[in-house]
Amino acid sequence: MGGGGAAANMDPEYNEQQQRFQNLEKRAMKLLQETKDYRGSISAMTNSQHALSKNLSAFLLDVQRPQDYQAAYRQAAQTIDQVSQPQFDEVYMHTVLQPMAQFCGYLPEFNKAIKKRKNLADDLERARKALAKEQTKGQQDPMSIERAEMDVQYAEEAYNVMNRTLIGEIPKLINSRVYVVDPSFEAFVKSQLQFFNDSLQQMDSVTRYLPPQGGPNDDRVLDQRIGDVMAQVRSLSICNHNVV
Repeated sequence: MGGGGAAANMDPEYNEQQQRFQNLEKRAMKLLQETKDYRGSISAMTNSQHALSKNLSAFLLDVQRPQDYQAAYRQAAQTIDQVSQPQFDEVYMHTVLQPMAQFCGYLPEFNKAIKKRKNLADDLERARKALAKEQTKGQQDPMSIERAEMDVQYAEEAYNVMNRTLIGEIPKLINSRVYVVDPSFEAFVKSQLQFFNDSLQQMDSVTRYLPPQGGPNDDRVLDQRIGDVMAQVRSLSICNHNVV
């Protein structure tokens, strides 16, 4: 299939595949960024939890009757941050983030090929204009016309090869995303399940130091206890107009 310049841009088969590629690229890069963000959010969460546990102990350092839950919570948060999270991170990197990054790493090569196709189309357009110029000269030079015709032929062949390659390869790239996402998604779910199960086991070790759950009224009881404490704080004269 020949054509350069404007004719190349009117190739409906190629235009469809280029549009599909652009949509894929946009969604793939967004998904890659979200996988990176998720990894960062897990790390930030466990780091913050560990820091909170340490500051909780420091906040109550001089309490005459230190609560056992402080040490238990600090140990649980430390284990989650320094053991569970790194284990999750290693699995996540190898099974989710790296495969997605590798897939996205091929996208620039297709962009280079798309740019090259455009350049070849421009070359073909220039070769055809040069041939037309030779053919419309008052005194035609057969040798010059023959060279111009060969230039058109070479340019057309190069353009057609790249055009056919893109039309054939873009659908293969689009279809291959399934073979990346399916196993990565399975690994993602399993790694999440393992991480949150590990975290739950660590937090279970803290609950034995807390009062047993009494049922649906637990929240109301806790609210009442907190309210009673805040009432005592408000009773301090310096707080009368500062604590709501």
